[in-house]
Amino acid sequence: MNYTLMQKNYAVLDIDVDPINGRIKELGIVHDEKRIPIGVSDASGKPDLYIFEQWWKNRSIPLSRQGLKKALREMNVSTPDELITKCYGLSLSDQYWIKPIDLDMDWENINYFDHDFSEEIGRILFGEAPKANILNMRSPDPAVNGWLKKKWQITDGKRCLVKGGDGFQQQPYNEVIASVIAEKLGISHVKYTLAYTEKKLPACICEDMVTRDQELIDAGFINMVLPLEKGESKYEHFCRCCEHLKIPNYRRSLDDIMVLDYIIANQDRHMGNFSVIRDVDTLEFVGFSPIFDSGSSLRYDTPDDEIDPSLNVESQPFESFHNEQIALVTEPDRYDLSKLDGIEDEILNLFSDDRFTAYMKPGRPKLIIQVIRSRIEMLGQILSENMVQDETEEMEMKQE
Repeated sequence: MNYTLMQKNYAVLDIDVDPINGRIKELGIVHDEKRIPIGVSDASGKPDLYIFEQWWKNRSIPLSRQGLKKALREMNVSTPDELITKCYGLSLSDQYWIKPIDLDMDWENINYFDHDFSEEIGRILFGEAPKANILNMRSPDPAVNGWLKKKWQITDGKRCLVKGGDGFQQQPYNEVIASVIAEKLGISHVKYTLAYTEKKLPACICEDMVTRDQELIDAGFINMVLPLEKGESKYEHFCRCCEHLKIPNYRRSLDDIMVLDYIIANQDRHMGNFSVIRDVDTLEFVGFSPIFDSGSSLRYDTPDDEIDPSLNVESQPFESFHNEQIALVTEPDRYDLSKLDGIEDEILNLFSDDRFTAYMKPGRPKLIIQVIRSRIEMLGQILSENMVQDETEEMEMKQE
């Protein structure tokens, strides 16, 4: 065993990493069972090598990342596994990292929440030229998942994530639009702002959503803590996992996700892009994270002449279509959709800089607005019907 998986300065378990390609070959002695990453253990509580590898890869750059092959060549590494190993797996989303057995290292001295980091790897991964000849491997960028280009940067002392788009370059705009909608509805969300890169491509920027004492845990690994029972729906199974882990207010948080995703016609809310937050020291759950990663929405990849505002869009993670998934909302009366009146002007203002016409036709912003307005109206009708149904069921229960 050549590394120890650490959580801050807590030793978790020993691991054997291939020195050539960075692949995890074997798991060794468990030092602290309660700190084993959630969802990676088998029924007996022992960490499973295959699932552990999936968890580790989930913390790193996927092979589908835009421009990855070129970036890896520039950094003289062969795989994302090798890259994240060279950077000790340090992240700005959690406090797990790998400590070489033969080195005396302290998380307090090397973490990126408290200390500066090089932005060179991030620049290369974003398709930009590094500013130094010698590559500095002190970076959190190898520990960022997702297929779109991303990089961390420090702005006014704050750790900020920059994310790009592709195709029509609509994803960064969508993140900001989702932020505006969530803010008006009182839904906890990550605040995104619009920016442009050195190559004049649109990007969105947000601050880190966790502190040095918190970690993000993807819903997919929460979903693995209990087996799916016969006849159990995806939604009820996930809720049962949340209940088992004592995650507070999980149904309300799921309501918020489903309502926002309905309005923006989100096609990609899989269990890898919503999360919960846990205190790293006490291991107690704080609750769901603010909503993030809403870019694959609002018909982002659909040509203008094929956009249908009333289309029943495919959804994730609990039902196949939004019209089915929205029926799972438990408190429909919490959402005052009148607060979205006049939102059209705010959205149009995002496109006031005509640089967007390099990637979209000038009329596309109005099509986006039509989708939002249509879905707000459809949602209002659905929520009203759900409230009437809930009241009817409540009255029937009282009569019984």
